[in-house]
Amino acid sequence: MDYKLDIIFLCGGKGTRLRPYTNKIPKPLLLVNNKPFLYHLIKKVLKVNKFENIILAGGYKVQKIREFIKKDFKNNNKIKIINSGDVDIIQRIKDSSKFLKNDFMICYGDTYVDLDLKDYIERFNKSINPAMMTGSFYKIKYGTVEFNKKNNLVKKFKEKPIIKSPINLGYFLFQKTLVKQIFQFNSWVKFLETISKKKKIELFITNKKYFSFDSPVEYKDIKKKF
Repeated sequence: MDYKLDIIFLCGGKGTRLRPYTNKIPKPLLLVNNKPFLYHLIKKVLKVNKFENIILAGGYKVQKIREFIKKDFKNNNKIKIINSGDVDIIQRIKDSSKFLKNDFMICYGDTYVDLDLKDYIERFNKSINPAMMTGSFYKIKYGTVEFNKKNNLVKKFKEKPIIKSPINLGYFLFQKTLVKQIFQFNSWVKFLETISKKKKIELFITNKKYFSFDSPVEYKDIKKKF
């Protein structure tokens, strides 16, 4: 039997660090290659015939998302929109859970990873762990220095080092059984910390390109490189 999933895109944040770009629209609707960023995310998952429900977990200016879907995905019955208002991510997931019929993926609405989703989903389907996420090692944009804290003398230069811990790119995959546990928490971060302490979430490290933006500088950069 073909393995099916549902997917939640987190689209409800105010995007305050991206102002003034987000004064009138939510961050996932900012234009990249002449289309809202969310358009590219949805198109990617539609190419993979694995998702039964595509849930847009909105809040801030959710009406703009409704208008976007009506214009660009008018006849797609897979897409559902949730309005949770100004809440923690965990509440958006709880509100979206009524549409979760299968194991499910959760993606940030401002992050695109050039993953082979079929292979990634297959890896999760074969895994013994009930959750999986994607991370990548990140090379910082600036050189760093090591110094003596007692006299402030420089000891060593490092040219744009790669940080030791991988960054969180999202693309979370969860078995449907974890929905009940999600309802026990009021914080998305606390939920993730708890299942990681219980050794329930596996990390998939990718070296593929990824695009994410959280500031005007990053937004201008992604418009050039995406």
